[in-house]
Amino acid sequence: MDLRNRKLSEDEFFTERQEVLAQWKTGKEVDLDEAIAFHKSLPPHKVCVPVLRQAKAQGESYAITGMGKATVEEQIELLTYIEKEGLANYLGTTVDSFSRQNHYQEAEKGIAESMKKGRSTLNGFPIVNHGVTGFRRVIEAVQSPISMRYGAADPRLIDEIGYAGGHTAGAEDALMDFWHHHSKVALETVIATHRYVHRLIGYYEEHGVPLCASCQGLYGAGVPPSLPMAAILVQILMMAEQGVKHIRYHIATHGHLPQDVATADVLRKLAREYYARFGYHDIEDFLSVSFSLVQYPLEPGSAFAVVFMNTLMAHLCGAQANDIRTVAEAKGIPTKEDTAYTFRTAKFMENLLKTQKISVDPHDVEAESRMVEQEVRCIVDKVLEFGDGDVVVGTIRAVQAGVLDNPFATNPTSPCKVMGIKDKGGAIRYLNHGNLPFTNDILTFHKEKIEEREKKQGKKLDYDTLVSDLLAVSRGVLVE
Repeated sequence: MDLRNRKLSEDEFFTERQEVLAQWKTGKEVDLDEAIAFHKSLPPHKVCVPVLRQAKAQGESYAITGMGKATVEEQIELLTYIEKEGLANYLGTTVDSFSRQNHYQEAEKGIAESMKKGRSTLNGFPIVNHGVTGFRRVIEAVQSPISMRYGAADPRLIDEIGYAGGHTAGAEDALMDFWHHHSKVALETVIATHRYVHRLIGYYEEHGVPLCASCQGLYGAGVPPSLPMAAILVQILMMAEQGVKHIRYHIATHGHLPQDVATADVLRKLAREYYARFGYHDIEDFLSVSFSLVQYPLEPGSAFAVVFMNTLMAHLCGAQANDIRTVAEAKGIPTKEDTAYTFRTAKFMENLLKTQKISVDPHDVEAESRMVEQEVRCIVDKVLEFGDGDVVVGTIRAVQAGVLDNPFATNPTSPCKVMGIKDKGGAIRYLNHGNLPFTNDILTFHKEKIEEREKKQGKKLDYDTLVSDLLAVSRGVLVE
């Protein structure tokens, strides 16, 4: 497969599109001209970009989480309840697991079973099966914008139907979907399917419809921030090449406030720099933040504290979206009441914070910013070197070489040599940097930070320490 970072021509796009829409019967409902006209008819409060723009202008952060049921009726009941009882400004559609794997026949069975039992038996909304017509009913029932939330190696039909149905933001993240969401699909294939959906977004943009793509890079729990940040930066260059104009960066925070704030600051700075370097001058960016945990607290008070902390970090990072998990996250699939309680908690906290100027020690933030920026430049510049300036070629080669790595990847082609660990203050450091192309100064910095914790605890840090670090917040501490 010949992959380079070049914009798909309309002929290439529409030729591939015939294959995509033929994957399931509802593909025939998608009419791009009609969908563009429909989007232009939506009021601004139902469109993600102007709502996120409003949040940025007002210094606010709107709560969002994934929400999905098997039937249109259940989805409408869920979202309208969260909108009213949870005071939501921003809604999300979680796509079910069968659809994410392109198993639409199994999703169809899940819909039938759900209807028979009178309750959802799927873990999300099967948007492909319900088609454009089905999701338009959801859009008509709510007053807030809706973003798609999923992870899929091939999200092309999901996005075709999702955007034509009225979603105004999505979750197209090639590296995330390669590393975490399908263990048997090659990176080249995932990049190719995501190139298509980014070109689809670009096509809407070229016809006056603002859609917001998003990028996280990888699940960030226990991973030093420079690695997911580098994964974000290489991908947004791919997005921009296909015509994406609005991008929401997502960062997974860890609770060490100087490092979290520094991550947000450096990501925005470097994104602007790399856009300019490659000639993309018209990208509007937004930010979302989540408190990245492997295990969520069972005890209700602790669960609510996590939502408060997530909201605080979103505020400090200047995020427009506060990507929360519900207070019932540790117990199972949340009820609509659980989700509404969580949204109201986040709204309450946001209302207390939004008029206040709260800052983290600027000297600590500067120190963290300086180090994470050096690390990211080392990785991204090596990716570009691998590709002789082409970010797609470089990314493929960098993943193979472990220059872009992921310690928790499920895809066996990833080296998984990197290992992160907390220092004595709770910031994430590199215990093992694998094949990341770091300078000696960077490696010395991490070694010294780890030695400080080892001296304090009187023992060497190892894999057991990593596991303890991943579970620490669920036990009520940042560092055990």
